[in-house]
Amino acid sequence: MRMNKYWAVAMLAIGLTGCATAKEEYLRDGYRVMTGEEITRVFSGQTVEGRYGDGSGNLVEYRSADGRLTTIEPSRRTYYGTWEIDDDWLCFIYADSPKRRCVEVVTKDGQYIEFRTGGPSYGKYGAEIISIQPGNVRDLPLK
Repeated sequence: MRMNKYWAVAMLAIGLTGCATAKEEYLRDGYRVMTGEEITRVFSGQTVEGRYGDGSGNLVEYRSADGRLTTIEPSRRTYYGTWEIDDDWLCFIYADSPKRRCVEVVTKDGQYIEFRTGGPSYGKYGAEIISIQPGNVRDLPLK
């Protein structure tokens, strides 16, 4: 009976090491983590459309160059806040929920995926960016 316990623990450890996170899978596929400077260059002053990784729908954001942010969620609810770079993390603070939330951004061949894994972040998988357009092309209001 004692050997069975050890065997079960060993199998669990082997199984867990074989489970890659979504981010790890993207990194194995040739994606790389962006630096804070790259994130700023790509996303500052841009309208960003994304698809949530949990299947809850698409979002639209305007990330102004002065750090203000407007997000329209799949529910059509609008959130106002700020965005900033903390080392190589893209962080958001919304007015109605002052908890800072950060994501890592990975890229490959002009594709971008935001991950909420590790570091000062929350949750699991963020969003796949499906378009980036210069300026506030949706005329999203800023506060």
